[in-house]
Amino acid sequence: MAEMHEPQQQRSREKVARIIEVTASLLETTSYDDLGTKLIAAEAGVSVGVLYRYFADKEAIVASLVRSWLRLDVQIAERVTAEPLPERSQDLLEKLITAYADRFREEPGYRRIWYHGPRVASLRADTQQTDREIADRVHRALVRGYAMPDTDESRRRGRLAVEVGSNLLDLAFRDDPMGDTETLADAALMMDRYLFAPPTSSS
Repeated sequence: MAEMHEPQQQRSREKVARIIEVTASLLETTSYDDLGTKLIAAEAGVSVGVLYRYFADKEAIVASLVRSWLRLDVQIAERVTAEPLPERSQDLLEKLITAYADRFREEPGYRRIWYHGPRVASLRADTQQTDREIADRVHRALVRGYAMPDTDESRRRGRLAVEVGSNLLDLAFRDDPMGDTETLADAALMMDRYLFAPPTSSS
């Protein structure tokens, strides 16, 4: 898949942003397989030729959309962990899980792409980097507010806990567009218990 051509002029950046925004909205009612560049261009108010000036195909558009979501994922972690910390670490993790759950509920196209979008190989590194950055924000908040030791082991657990939380979000919204409340609550509980569990004998 060819990468997006990065526009330099403000007017061109606005067109690209509109194409990406329209794609997200269309994915609320149109499956990825049925989504075509002609439809995207028409809804965005640009010609197909203009669309192809910036994007090689619809996969490239979706890849740009997902990258914008990944950037927002990090911003969410920054915002939640920068706010006054609640009394319990589990409450902090519940706030974080709730913030990400709201993406599934409210972000146009998010749930459809999460479950039914293309698996874009070039996004793997971006996703892994995003998870590392989220884990770093969470780790720093736990060290600052809840006496989490700042060690390689606690950082390793933090990365794994973020992976677990992501998979439980996946499970919570797979069959329920509003998210299974028990699974979401358990996600924060499991992350908290794991993060603060005594080190294993091999650690």
